[in-house]
Amino acid sequence: MPSDIEGLGVLEFAANAAHARAAHYRDRAARLREMAEAEPIGRLRERLVDIARQYEAVATALPFNRSPT
Repeated sequence: MPSDIEGLGVLEFAANAAHARAAHYRDRAARLREMAEAEPIGRLRERLVDIARQYEAVATALPFNRSPT
C-alpha cells in the first residue's frame, strides 16, 4: 500500500507540474497578444500573434493537461 500512495504522489506531482507549465505558457501567450495589439508594424504584430499561438499549442500538448476553466 505505501508504494501505491507514493506512486500517486509522483503522478500528482507530475500533473501539478504540467498544469503549472501550461499556465506559464498561457500567461506568456497572453502577454505576447497584448504586445501584438500595441504593435504598429504589421509583420511584427503577426509574428507576435504566431508565437502566442505556439505557446498555446505547447500548453495544450502537455501531458496531464486539463482545459482551462
